Amino acid sequence: MLLLDNIGLSIGDGQDRRRIFDGLSLRFADRHFHCLSGPSGSGKTTVLSLLAGIVLPESGSVAHLDVEVSAMSAQARLAWRVNTIALAFQTNRLIDILTVSEHLALVARVRADPAAQGRGESWIRRFGLADKLQHRPAQLSGGEKARVALAQALAAATPVLLADEPTAALDTQNASFVAATLREHAEHSGATVIAVSHDKAMFDQAHTNTTLGKA
Repeated sequence: MLLLDNIGLSIGDGQDRRRIFDGLSLRFADRHFHCLSGPSGSGKTTVLSLLAGIVLPESGSVAHLDVEVSAMSAQARLAWRVNTIALAFQTNRLIDILTVSEHLALVARVRADPAAQGRGESWIRRFGLADKLQHRPAQLSGGEKARVALAQALAAATPVLLADEPTAALDTQNASFVAATLREHAEHSGATVIAVSHDKAMFDQAHTNTTLGKA
């Protein structure tokens, strides 16, 4: 169980500062694929950052398996995040000089888990990108980059996977496949999978759908 309990949070500075959450509580069960949606400015990506311990709430708590992540030191949160959270960002965050294969090797190195590279290559093949392993990001389309970023996250085999708009750059067929894959991954691995999305294919596959409203 990953939990946001009575979260209060403001963002911005000075006159631009505004309250984004005031008493937000959400529960995300393991073995489930959860989707978050809502209008621009409703805090969807901020929820992912809170769950990952990247952003701390001003009030309330973030907890995982009865451990209060938001009360940890910065160093402890980093160690927890490396061991617990895999992130697939909307911007992909691929490194220009690395090939797809080298990105997967980097996951294995950061996680101190040599098997991660093999898992990543299996996901790459499953996503129809076997011929792209030696390509660099500049040689990939937006949809291919999104699938590589997701393969990296899946390769980590962490208890929690967080994805920000993973199907935004994909065609209908690939989006449906990715959505089904995320549901299957949650059910078979026992992971908690949480995605921000506006994609019907994702909503249809998710075990739970939560719509955030503007603060």
